[in-house]
Amino acid sequence: MQNHQTISQAIYRLVQEAQNILVIAHQKPDGDTLGSNLAFYNYLKKIGKKVDSFCVHPAPSHLAFLPSSHLINNDPIIFDKKYELILVLDSSNLEYAGVDKFMTKLPAGYTLVNIDHHQSNLNFGHINLVITEASSTNEVVYRLFKDWGIDWDANIATCIACGLITDTGGFRNPATNYHTLRAAADLKSKGANLHKIINHALNNININNLRLWGRALERLKMVAEHNLIYTFLTEKDFADCGTDESAVDGISNFLHILKEGKIILVLRQSSPEIIKGSLRTTSSIDLTKLAGLFGGGGHKKASGFSLSGRLVYDNNKLIIK
Repeated sequence: MQNHQTISQAIYRLVQEAQNILVIAHQKPDGDTLGSNLAFYNYLKKIGKKVDSFCVHPAPSHLAFLPSSHLINNDPIIFDKKYELILVLDSSNLEYAGVDKFMTKLPAGYTLVNIDHHQSNLNFGHINLVITEASSTNEVVYRLFKDWGIDWDANIATCIACGLITDTGGFRNPATNYHTLRAAADLKSKGANLHKIINHALNNININNLRLWGRALERLKMVAEHNLIYTFLTEKDFADCGTDESAVDGISNFLHILKEGKIILVLRQSSPEIIKGSLRTTSSIDLTKLAGLFGGGGHKKASGFSLSGRLVYDNNKLIIK
């Protein structure tokens, strides 16, 4: 197996040789996929490449502060263009990215590079740089750019720092490590405004979202024999509170403050027939194995899954239909 340094240099050569490059963020984008996508976008533009950034969904409003976020393309027609190099950021597979069907439209002749940190990554690229001990995909990108000795600026630093901060919950969850903190300090010196990122990306809960959180907190239950604490949100909850699925982001991480239980599970109705589960732990339990039972994956301490069904809350009881 090639080491990370060898792969880093291989990706560098591809970047230098390519003129037309597509950078892909995963659907329903978060701070890590958008940060890494836009860090590459801003870097590639800076060195004179023709580059397109793509995501199935627009950037959420709380991440609109990221440099060049308004230039992300959401139109699949972009896959009719010819590229020499395609970079997929923060996706364990192309289906998770939301582009598996679009990729078949691409003219042949491109090299697909997969850059990620998920333990469940399927190594789907022609070249794969997957560092599972990294806190985030942006930490992987930071290491790449350090290896390459790029000409840093505040825009690139801000994008990368956003992913570090959001995927670690503000450096609070177990994914945070020495390399994460060292990278954050270095990015701060390069112009990243960490305070601004935290205010926009983390401290951004509106009243309707907080009302939804209230329902989740009110329903917390503990299954003592499994050291499991769980809660849930139905389709009706989202409608009643006037918000959507994006409001769920952060609940699982927030529940790390609980002293009881080793596993946190948040169930939510993602679409009329799809239930999503978010798993978190601060213990030595490997959540990828638990999520894998339902066809999901992620990291040892933070994983997720999807299953068919509907969550119904009736007479103070949760029913899964």
